[in-house]
Amino acid sequence: MVPNNLVSRAGLPLALALSACGAAAQTTLREVVVSAARTEQAVQDALPATTLITRREIEQAQTPDLPTLLRRLTGGELAQTGQQGSVAGVFLRGAEPRHTLVLVDGVPINNLNFGLPAIEHIPLADVERIEVVRGNVSSLYGSAAIGGVIQIFTRQPTATPFAALTVQGGSRGLVQVDATGSVKLASGTGLRASAEGLRDRGFNAIRQEERPGTNPDRDGYRRHAASLAVTQDLGAHSIGLKLRDARGRVDFDNEFGPATQRDSSRFVEQVATLDGRFRLTPTLRVDAAFTRAVDKLDADEAAFPFFVDSRSDGAQVGAEWQAAPGQRVTAGLEHTRQHITSDTAYERDRRTVDGARIGYALDAGKHQLQLNARHDRYSDFGSANTWLAAYGYQLTPAWRASVSASTGFRAPSFNDLFFPFGIGNPDLRPERVRSTELALQYVVGGQEVRATLFQNRFHDLIGSDSAFHTINVGRARNRGLELAYAGRVLEYALRAGVTAQDPRDLDDDTRLVRRARVFGHVGVTRERGPWQWGGNLRFSGDREDRFQGTPVRLGGYGVLDLTAAYTVSPQVKVFGRIENVFDHGYETAFGYRQAGRGAFVGVRWQPGTLTP
Repeated sequence: MVPNNLVSRAGLPLALALSACGAAAQTTLREVVVSAARTEQAVQDALPATTLITRREIEQAQTPDLPTLLRRLTGGELAQTGQQGSVAGVFLRGAEPRHTLVLVDGVPINNLNFGLPAIEHIPLADVERIEVVRGNVSSLYGSAAIGGVIQIFTRQPTATPFAALTVQGGSRGLVQVDATGSVKLASGTGLRASAEGLRDRGFNAIRQEERPGTNPDRDGYRRHAASLAVTQDLGAHSIGLKLRDARGRVDFDNEFGPATQRDSSRFVEQVATLDGRFRLTPTLRVDAAFTRAVDKLDADEAAFPFFVDSRSDGAQVGAEWQAAPGQRVTAGLEHTRQHITSDTAYERDRRTVDGARIGYALDAGKHQLQLNARHDRYSDFGSANTWLAAYGYQLTPAWRASVSASTGFRAPSFNDLFFPFGIGNPDLRPERVRSTELALQYVVGGQEVRATLFQNRFHDLIGSDSAFHTINVGRARNRGLELAYAGRVLEYALRAGVTAQDPRDLDDDTRLVRRARVFGHVGVTRERGPWQWGGNLRFSGDREDRFQGTPVRLGGYGVLDLTAAYTVSPQVKVFGRIENVFDHGYETAFGYRQAGRGAFVGVRWQPGTLTP
């Protein structure tokens, strides 16, 4: 059961947001997603709670990076150790950042040392859409999806040639230039390429009064990124090659070494995919892919320099069979080889992972059913079995009730298992979760509202004992209420979300760190003629953190961002935004200040029409 005070805390801000924005609005309701069931379905038909961020919404937000965009995500809290480019993590429904799986074009990018995805280095210039599934879907994707999945899809070549150049700059010395273009030839060959350069002089992100002995210098960030895609249509089939590379340097501060120490590290993030889609019969499709993900970090300027490289090479094949009208069967086999290299000699530096999955989806009149099961086998610690069962019933044409239960796991990382000096523990068990949720959804006339009661119970969480040896030590539980709204009417579009939760460590009955009891966002945009205006308010209650083993408090906050754009001509659009309008000082991780008020302007040039 969810306490009544949680319900009231969540319901009041959302009600205020909706009344303040007037009548609710209209949205495109038939947008298609694939992440919630590994098969195509309309976003409002997905039984797991799913958010779709379209290319249009990415451009309207004007954000220079993925973490800034995800700050307005329903059900997700983002913690970042300072400025743009610093380490960022998403707590989906209170799960740890390592419990969220991030994929780029279907390729997992969570690194092998900590199990964290470097979302702070993902550019947005070539991103077509982002699908976020909130809640455990480990039975679809395997390890690390117990909090949810963030899946990023890059742009595809279209029959109409496309090119765009965007330049923006502003506070703290930000300069960002990106260019992208694509074409599809009459032969069925598609080409797409993009390039980006970003420099941010940053600010003094670390608070010397909270973390003494640190350098009060600016912490800057530089990134260069490029991507290339080649696709070929072969009648009912297609094949494609996608390459993506991002690299640069990020400055940071820590308490080690003298206060004059300049800390800086280099990073490389690479994803490569060779895939094919084959329509064997009108009811049977087979997909296959070879993938590679590389994550490199070299802290070459630090008191204690180090480097660590992760590499995952995978092969997968999946099938989707339309067994009967309204019934689909999905299945897949996956094989991955993982390898870690570092200046620290791990006791074991490689392993293999094999996975098999099967799923069934039914959409028959008033009834929806989703069943998934998966088996994963790791060469180092053994096997894990997971499942998901979800059922939805259409109470009326507008109202649907649904219920689901699932299990999930997160495999121990190389640091957990094999870090030397007695810290790693090869006998670790995977982290586990049991999840349940009950949802009520209303979709009609351009309005979509979803209320979800959820509970996640974690056990065998991985932590450290007093001697810093890694052990299965933890039990935790998070339960709460999540409210989400999206709509559009006339010139106004609205998105809002509120989460009230009770994230608790069951071993010592304390609140889990960096999680608020109540948080959310309200965003509105308006288009009229050549003008476009937008505003986004995000808010959070107080949170707890730990510093040198001592509990510390992070205060609550409310941050307002404003955007505006003007279409000068069909080829040129100018835009600007003000972040943190009231210059509110706040932290999402103890000792690391977030950016204050900033103003930014830019121009976008695109031959032909600017309509996404």
